[in-house]
Amino acid sequence: MTFVDSLDTLVGATLLDNGLLINSLIGVVTMTVIGCLCALLLERAARRYQADELTIVDLINVRLPQTQCAQCGYPGCRPYAEAIKQGAPINQCPPGGEALIKNLANLLGRPILPLDTDRGETQPPRIAVIREADCIGCTLCIPACPVDAIIGAPQLMHSVIAADCTGCDLCLEPCPVDCIDMVEVQQTGVTALRLPRIDQDDLNLVEYPCIHCGLCEPACPRELAPQLLHWHRTEPEKMVDLNLSACIECRLCDRVCPSNIPLTATFQVAKETQRQLIDEASMAASAQLRFEQHTQRSLTSTTTLRARPQKGDRKALLNALRKDS
Repeated sequence: MTFVDSLDTLVGATLLDNGLLINSLIGVVTMTVIGCLCALLLERAARRYQADELTIVDLINVRLPQTQCAQCGYPGCRPYAEAIKQGAPINQCPPGGEALIKNLANLLGRPILPLDTDRGETQPPRIAVIREADCIGCTLCIPACPVDAIIGAPQLMHSVIAADCTGCDLCLEPCPVDCIDMVEVQQTGVTALRLPRIDQDDLNLVEYPCIHCGLCEPACPRELAPQLLHWHRTEPEKMVDLNLSACIECRLCDRVCPSNIPLTATFQVAKETQRQLIDEASMAASAQLRFEQHTQRSLTSTTTLRARPQKGDRKALLNALRKDS
């Protein structure tokens, strides 16, 4: 091999090594750029789509009725939610009833159980009412109320704040003169207003199933989908997506419906249901807050109560009040 051949071989090897080095550098730079772009996209996505901060306990607690009645065996709804997370049965809440059991079963993937009737029966919504003429102003019912819905002072008449009362009936047992009654809350309904169809003189009250004709949609001045609203009338979340609140209840959809379906009355009921759900959620959140404040205050109080008052609590409360005075 001549000197020239050796030189050519050395130069070729050097060029080959340089080419491999350059290709390696290009690969490293490319992967670095791709990694930076992915990190940037993930950071943008994290800002745009915030993670749900609700824990499983929060998801359970928000489904509980927030009566704080302690019938489940726990001092309040959130302690019961924490116990459910740890494996406690989901059928121990009489105020929630079968509907709550199904809701929790779907959330947690557990089997649907019958309500544990040993803890009580499901009752219609009720509130406590104090018979003012019989009240002696002993104040025993005030610390028993888990949501601070009773106001009063020693030797003065007490009263229940109806809007804050959850109907837990925990105030009944401590009352020494049994002057508290649980009164059922009257439910309000929606009266349907029917109008005759266009080109008809009389009101035909015979209602037929929806035939999917779609005549109601072009009749709506707000460009809604009355047909879809009717189909999903029992699904509050779907009704929100279909913009039910934009309905002005003009009843034009009623008058073009060949099946005589009272569409507007259906929408009125759905709107009332939505309002009730919003009010119930607001009242539940308020009850939860008052319960937490009540519990915190009870920790520093000399008067103590068990989770659910029993007959022996009345004597203990009287003795504690005598000591305080």
